[in-house]
Amino acid sequence: MCPATITAISGAAGGISGMQGLGIVSMLGQGLSTMASVNAQKQSMQYQQMQANMEERQYKSQAEAETLQARQQQIDRKKSYLSQLSTNRALMSSSGIEMDSPSYRAFLKANEKVAKKDINAIGLMGAEARLSKLRDAQQSAMTGRAAKANYKSGVATTVGRSLLSAASTYNEFKT
Repeated sequence: MCPATITAISGAAGGISGMQGLGIVSMLGQGLSTMASVNAQKQSMQYQQMQANMEERQYKSQAEAETLQARQQQIDRKKSYLSQLSTNRALMSSSGIEMDSPSYRAFLKANEKVAKKDINAIGLMGAEARLSKLRDAQQSAMTGRAAKANYKSGVATTVGRSLLSAASTYNEFKT
């Protein structure tokens, strides 16, 4: 700030010396700087929260996609089993093997058991993938909450430093 401005401020304040005016101007500058810093911290927090919310929504969408994909795989496996069952029945009947024979029933039972295990395994893998995505969503939500906590502590630190600096400036320029 130029000396003419400081003199004008000190003259307007009536009876304030040039050094006191300089102290006032310095403290005003520190206050404006503190306000700008707090505003920048708030904008940073808002951006981090927005990003965390977006990630959380993405992870939830992915969790739903995992569920749908697993369900579709289960349906496909069941269709495959039913198709194999029809093929096996047709082959057995055309080859002259009795459909009521113990070996044929054991064969069909084993195929059914394998298909059920596959369908259950597909469901479990889908549930595991879904839970993994939901855990990621929770982590994103916590990141958003942490941004707010960091903002509050950052503001407290900034204001505290500003007050200490203002006190130092006040002591330096007081008469």
